[in-house]
Amino acid sequence: MRGSLRRSLFLPNRLGVHCSMLTNQDKEWLAQKYPGLKEDHGVVSGTLEFTAAYNDKTNEFLIIEGGTSNTIGGTILNGRFEIIIKERIDKSFSELPALCVKNIDTIPDRHINQSDKTACLCNPLEEEEFLKPGFKFVDFFQRLVIPFLYGQEFFSLKNAWPWDEYAHGIVGILESYAKFYNSKKAGECIAKLKHDKTVWPYIKNALQRKSYIKGHTPCFCKEKDHIKRCHPIAWKGINLLKKDIEKEELIID
Repeated sequence: MRGSLRRSLFLPNRLGVHCSMLTNQDKEWLAQKYPGLKEDHGVVSGTLEFTAAYNDKTNEFLIIEGGTSNTIGGTILNGRFEIIIKERIDKSFSELPALCVKNIDTIPDRHINQSDKTACLCNPLEEEEFLKPGFKFVDFFQRLVIPFLYGQEFFSLKNAWPWDEYAHGIVGILESYAKFYNSKKAGECIAKLKHDKTVWPYIKNALQRKSYIKGHTPCFCKEKDHIKRCHPIAWKGINLLKKDIEKEELIID
């Protein structure tokens, strides 16, 4: 499978979509492609082995399988991980299935959600692509799960991610709003921002100002430096959001 890579971010999603996990066709595909994984009552678990390449110059990711060659260049890595994929019980943060990876250090820098130790797979404004009109397990697996695990292998070698990353938490939401700009997603973005009850009052205050949010405003991350210098893409995102709240006539309370 070849395609451009999406950066990971695990944040609130309220799409109201039920993930029914695997169809019979999905189960057949999984058994053929990844025999080390087993599906039992909607839970996928076992050993996942893969070979993949990422080219940081072209931002292309390729799963190398079945004797195919590396057509994109970049860095080839072999991965072997013990994983569990299961439907979430608590969908307040994400409606994608939960990915748990065994035997890795579950630190934030590895993009592991600290509240439940599941993988941070996807930018919050992209989940809809995998959930509607129905959950697409093969896309989810090839475009999110394997790239995430490739990133883990790369991080173990280099202590860094192979591609650009979003900031953690609420700042990352604002960055993703700027990156995947769509004024119709303003309400969804606000709903996600509200989940951080500590930082939300500061965000809300900034959004309710009459004037443009200036670059010397303290950043919403823990550093509190000027937002223009600290997280300039988040600064762009919050100003876009402010404009769209007015455009869409949204009430943020």
